[in-house]
Amino acid sequence: MATYEQIVEANRATFAAWNAHDPDAVADVFAEDATIRDVGSPEPVRGRDAIRQRAADLLAAFPDFRLRQLDLVVGESANADRWEVTGTHAGPFLGMEASGNRVQVEGATFSRFGSDGLVVEDIHFWDVAALLGQLGVGP
Repeated sequence: MATYEQIVEANRATFAAWNAHDPDAVADVFAEDATIRDVGSPEPVRGRDAIRQRAADLLAAFPDFRLRQLDLVVGESANADRWEVTGTHAGPFLGMEASGNRVQVEGATFSRFGSDGLVVEDIHFWDVAALLGQLGVGP
């Protein structure tokens, strides 16, 4: 079972890695066989290499990407955190070419951790409608 300290450190490392625009460091907080389920994706992302690529693609789409933690709740080998992302859509994302639009979206992630303190599963919920609207797609 992951300790409270391991979970808090993994969260700190996650936010630092995203804000440093370092896909390798993002992937390093995940177990080799970790899974990410995301409300915006039809299929889960499986494995550290796929997680690294997902991070690289997102950072390429939003080169000024910033991730800010709003809340963190730590439980037994799990956590929930609420966050805000900002950035400028400057590259392909969700099948859309760059719009140049600035976005600000809130979401929440629920994570489970292994005994080594690495994330084994992330589940992301975020305001897809707000993002699409800011990108000029939909209402």
